[in-house]
Amino acid sequence: MEPALRDLLDSYRSGLKNYFDSLPEDNKEVLNAKKLLSEMETLAESSKDYSAFMADAQNKNYFTEIIGFYSKLGNEAYQLKPKSNRIPSPQEIAKGYHLSFESLGEAKKDPNVAKIYNRIFQLENESTSGPNFILRMEEEDLFLGMSKYHLVYVMRNGLEKLLNSGNPEIVTAEKSLGIVSSPQMEHYFQSMQNKMNEAKTVIEMEILSFQEAENSRFSNLWDSCFLFAVFQSFLSPLISFRMTGSKEHKDDTKQAYEFVCEFYGTNWNEIFENPRIWDYFERTIFGGGKEIFKEQGLTSAKELQHHLRGYLEQCVQDVDRDTDPSKQVVLFRDSEIELSHVYESLKKA
Repeated sequence: MEPALRDLLDSYRSGLKNYFDSLPEDNKEVLNAKKLLSEMETLAESSKDYSAFMADAQNKNYFTEIIGFYSKLGNEAYQLKPKSNRIPSPQEIAKGYHLSFESLGEAKKDPNVAKIYNRIFQLENESTSGPNFILRMEEEDLFLGMSKYHLVYVMRNGLEKLLNSGNPEIVTAEKSLGIVSSPQMEHYFQSMQNKMNEAKTVIEMEILSFQEAENSRFSNLWDSCFLFAVFQSFLSPLISFRMTGSKEHKDDTKQAYEFVCEFYGTNWNEIFENPRIWDYFERTIFGGGKEIFKEQGLTSAKELQHHLRGYLEQCVQDVDRDTDPSKQVVLFRDSEIELSHVYESLKKA
């Protein structure tokens, strides 16, 4: 398992640890939460890299489910009847929070996370009794704060790992790129951070996270269809022709390329000038096979583009077809947008 995935799963475990410690081991929600964590770990073990795990986990709705357990387990803890009439001290109750904080790993360094726990430990010393300690934590929304800021940290850290995932990286004059081309996933992580910060209750946090997850799933599916329709449909047979030189792949390339150009009123150069397609080509196509391409003397995405054009010219006579801007539109969320605006639209949807 990649270290980044281990850190991600550990962060979820540490966020729920306090609930696990305070509830019976055979509690239904505890068992369900542990089962989900186990499934996520199994998926992480079988995933080829960080980005593959994130995509599969999102499709399986794991992120929404794991967030939901914060309120489910909190409710279980609230309803749990005390085993004795003795009133616990603030220190006895706070013991679990100390253990939880120590298990957070790198998240402890996050200013917002540290601020929440420091306030909890301050109230531990100021409170007159266990119930008074819990009451003051509730009055200051510290239960929400623990869930919110820990999850914000997880989302922010997850976005960083996603953007830098893949080996090797592409280093350009402007920036260093990971191999994941997913503007809608970037938007999802960033939007989730904003929504978590806006949430005023744990329930609201759950609802907002569910909405964002569903929204992201739609954008991800739409983006996959767009990339296939406009680009992969002819790139795949073209790469096959490059490898085999067969007449079948040559004919498939010609048919697919001419259809795309006719349907969308575009051509080779304009396709590669499209920001969404170029980001995918540079990061995923070239970035994912950078070492192999380097062995073939191709050291940049631009060189690979020029190289592939040479093979396309063997398949079609009119690579630089006339374009028709009136056809260069797609339907996105009930509105027509230009092909050139797809990338920015996905980052804002």
